Order: sequence, then structure tokens, then C-alpha cells
Amino acid sequence: MYELNPTSVEKFLTENEVEKVAIQAPEGIRPKVEELKELLLSEGVEPVFLAESCYGACDVADREAKDLGCDALIHYGHSDMGLETEVPTLYVEAKMDIVPFDVLEEALPELKGKVWGLVSTVQHVHQLSEVQQFLEDEGIESKIGEAGPRSEYPGQILGCDWGSAKSIADEVDGFIYVGTGEFHPIGVALSTGAPVMMINPVVGDFEEIDLDMDDFFQRRWALISSVQDVESIGLLVSTKKGQNRKDLAENLKVELEDEGFDVYILVFDDIIPNSLEDFQLDAFVNTACPRISFSDQDSFMRPVLSPFEARVVCGLEDWGDYQLDEMSV
Repeated sequence: MYELNPTSVEKFLTENEVEKVAIQAPEGIRPKVEELKELLLSEGVEPVFLAESCYGACDVADREAKDLGCDALIHYGHSDMGLETEVPTLYVEAKMDIVPFDVLEEALPELKGKVWGLVSTVQHVHQLSEVQQFLEDEGIESKIGEAGPRSEYPGQILGCDWGSAKSIADEVDGFIYVGTGEFHPIGVALSTGAPVMMINPVVGDFEEIDLDMDDFFQRRWALISSVQDVESIGLLVSTKKGQNRKDLAENLKVELEDEGFDVYILVFDDIIPNSLEDFQLDAFVNTACPRISFSDQDSFMRPVLSPFEARVVCGLEDWGDYQLDEMSV
């Protein structure tokens, strides 16, 4: 299902004279461990498989690879977002070649707008030009936005970079998302305010994501309001290279303390609910992966605000100018 690109792996290993390599992969690719091992051993390279999190290119494990005495790191499943690494690193994007034309054809009667934006994750972004041609043949106009600050390709979206969608939001009536999972299409809907048609080529179905924005804002405002009168706030900082915004956390600490809050900077690798509860603080502000504040909110016992929302609490931002949290390299 995934293209693991053995040719590029072999070339990378040869060019960097690798003897021992660390392998980092997300859950969906880990079942391929035997195939990956055979490839590396055939090249005379000793593999070390890293079993910790692999949420994205922001979570690159180059330090761990170096500490383990590896000459290089192969990171599967994500595209390079431009982070400097401590060892030579190859990003194998693990693209999928399941063409979603049959699902698109079924979804055509539901496409009510005149112009549709096209977005996807790295696994399917290479298919967007084909999707665009398919829609054109059906008399439907579509647009592909330019790559955002962390994205490698036009039309590509990340959980911390909705730039390609926002770049064309004023030119389209909605978006077609090609891929799996609801997090990314929901993010597009939240960042643009437009409906999103999700085309899932893996399971072969489609679904319209048309969020109740009023409900979203009511829930976020309720969280902000609940933090107004608390005493203690934990600022969440990630050690993951592409998620570490310690400077932002330091700035927020000063702003929150100026408003009378008792503030603690809490540093994690993985930010999970039980770990936060150990500190018994009243609320938290997340400076790590933006999805923690939104997709994972229901998993936490206490409010977890975004940096923008924390500044609303401090009176430094206007709630009416609401912004989703995003990152830039």
C-alpha cells in the first residue's frame, strides 16, 4: 500500500557511507519492519528501529539516532519540513497510489459549489493534479494552493500548517480533501470556514465536513472564560525538535504573570493527560503541537488553551480576530 522507495534508500545509504542506521516510522508503516530490515541488511547496514512516537516530521528522532551511535536516520511517512538534523536524514514520504476516481464520481452530486480547492496530506498530494483533471473533465473548476511554510508541496496540509488551504480560501466555495482521518479536513474547515468534502481512497467512501462554527466558538469561549479566574497555569513545552517553542512559552509566561497568574513551564516529550494531572494545576496553555489544544481537548481533565486564547485571557488579543494555532519553520 505504501511506496517505501527502496532505490532512494539504497542511494542515501551509499552516498553517506552508512554502517548503522536508525529507522523511525509511524504506526501504519511499522508492520513493514521485516521488509525494511531485509533491505538494510542486504546493503550491509545494521538497522535500529525506534519505537517511540512518530507524529510527523516535527518529531524527527535525529538526536536519538546520534545517541545510539547511528550514522544516519531514515524517517518514514512524512515530508521534510526543513529542520536541521544532527545526523544525515532521509525522509521517505511513503506515498499511496490508490486513485480515488470512483469515490469522486460518487461524490459529484454533492459538490454544490462552483469552484473547489484541493488539499491532501503527503501520502496523496501527488494525486491532486489527476483529481483536478478529473474534475475539469466533469465541468468542475478546482484550485490547488501554494505550499505553506512547513509543507513541501502545493496543496499539502499539516496539522500545524493550513497555508495551502488558506492561500485560496477566498477563491473557492469549499475544499476537497483526499486522504484518511478526520483531523486534517476538520482543520481545513476551521482555518477557512469553508465546507470540506472528504474523499477517502483507502476505504472508498466520502463524507462532507461542514462544521458548526458557532458551536466550536462557544466551546472555545467557554474554556477561555473558565480560565479567567484560575490561579495556576502550566505552559506546555515539547522537546520535539519541530514542536519546541520555548521562546513563545517564555513570552507567554511574562504576559500571564503580569495578569496575576501563578505560571509553571512544564517540559514534555509526549504530552498526555495523566502526565498533566500529576501537577494539579488549574489550567494549561499548549505551545507544542497545535492539535493538542483542539483535537485532544476532551481527553484532558482541565482546560488546555492555545497561545492565541491565552493572550485573549490577558487582554492582548481580540476574540473577534480568532486564529487557529499554526507553526512556521
